[in-house]
Amino acid sequence: MRSPKLSRNLGEAGGEPDPPGRLSWREMDAAMPARQDLQDGDAAAPAELVPLNPRVRRLWWVRGAVVVLQLTVLAAVIDWVGDPPTPRGLVPLGVALLGAAVVAVSVRLRYARWRYAVREADLWIRSGLLWVTISVIPLSRLQFVDTRQGPLERYFRLSSLVVHTAALGTSGKLPGLDVEEAERLRERLARVEFDVAGI
Repeated sequence: MRSPKLSRNLGEAGGEPDPPGRLSWREMDAAMPARQDLQDGDAAAPAELVPLNPRVRRLWWVRGAVVVLQLTVLAAVIDWVGDPPTPRGLVPLGVALLGAAVVAVSVRLRYARWRYAVREADLWIRSGLLWVTISVIPLSRLQFVDTRQGPLERYFRLSSLVVHTAALGTSGKLPGLDVEEAERLRERLARVEFDVAGI
């Protein structure tokens, strides 16, 4: 039996919704499933999510520091050449402090968002900073899997796993994996690909 609150919103004839604004946000939240169920249920997320290697945070800090350094140098040049209304050196200092704070917060949030799981029939990936993206890549659609390493990744003993699907230009990427873990996942996905394709 429908609750009176839901009946007001859905309408009694034909299930057509009434104009919005009938229910408050609190009432709508009470009518929805629990948020924990939405995050951890079978339709939303696997039971066990694997985080990236913690060393990837150092890699992101270094990359962020390089960008902040470039912006600080640019601000210092503009500050030196121009005639700023503020005391000289204040703008570059502000850019450096603000950039460092942004990098610190973004690395923390980015690492907390990144999770993945290799399930029986698909690869589940969650990523994002302000906007969270969840990708579910069917193993039956995989074309090939490879690992990639840049100079900084090699220094931190990390590797990225890249999966390419049958759809043109579509791929998924798992950064910040330990080298051995990335190779193990690559071989596992390659084997599963053939198993699924042979069904």
